[in-house]
Amino acid sequence: MKFKLRQMEAFRAVMLTGTVSGAARMLYVSQPAVSRLLNHTETTLGIKLFERTGGKLLPTSAAVALLEEVQQVYDAAISVGRFVEDLASQSTTEISVSCSPCLGLILLPRVIELFSQRNPKARIRFHTTLTTDTPNELLSKKTDLAVVVSPVTNPNLAVENLGTGRMVCVMRPDHPLAARKVVAFADLVDHKTIFCTPSIDFGRLIRSTFEAHGFDITPSIEAPRAELACALAMRALGVAIVDEFSVANGVWAGLAIRPLLEPINYSVSLVLPKFSVRSRMVEEFTEILRDCMRLHAAGQPFA
Repeated sequence: MKFKLRQMEAFRAVMLTGTVSGAARMLYVSQPAVSRLLNHTETTLGIKLFERTGGKLLPTSAAVALLEEVQQVYDAAISVGRFVEDLASQSTTEISVSCSPCLGLILLPRVIELFSQRNPKARIRFHTTLTTDTPNELLSKKTDLAVVVSPVTNPNLAVENLGTGRMVCVMRPDHPLAARKVVAFADLVDHKTIFCTPSIDFGRLIRSTFEAHGFDITPSIEAPRAELACALAMRALGVAIVDEFSVANGVWAGLAIRPLLEPINYSVSLVLPKFSVRSRMVEEFTEILRDCMRLHAAGQPFA
């Protein structure tokens, strides 16, 4: 057998990530190890798989055609591996799901609840992750699907827009702005504010929208997560701007929630591997997710 499984794995990783360094991270090996294996593969097969230009690897037409065949082998190997795991754990089904942190408080737990009611024997692996880590987790099969609130661009991933979310103001009910039905940016100028840190997408989104409307508001406190901002607002430390999913369904009953006059919107997207066969579990889970997002778009509670 000229094309060994380890060579297939390295070839696939390079094709999916586009670089030797990306493939090394996916396979948890060194870059030189991937380079040597790639060179050995081309020599063994007698096929030129990549054009090396300016430190970049450009796949040849032969490599593109070969990837389709390798993917079938890889999918089959994954299925066998999961089957063995199910035999060992006596589990009949399994699904692995990840999401952006703000969606892990209300939306995804509700989807998982509905999915579990239909599939009581299913084993579910659920965790939150940063959007920057999402492609690697999906392409390395660590997760079956991801739900994110920040843009994901990768030619090997399928991205489906599920709808939009908005940022809202939260504050104690006795705060002066709680008397308003809608809060404008101008209303925040004379009050202490709590924003997401600028190192995360929501923080950058909030600041860029304020700047676009001609406002330069420096927050009194910066927090990396919505639930932390809400906890600070509960202590009367300021008006927090957070995403609506983190405060949905009365989870923060002690806070007043008000819409913003100037909208700050973001997209909610489902991300799946483009070249993998989707199991019945994945299809069922995504349909429940879409139903919940349709309820949200209609202004109805999804829980």
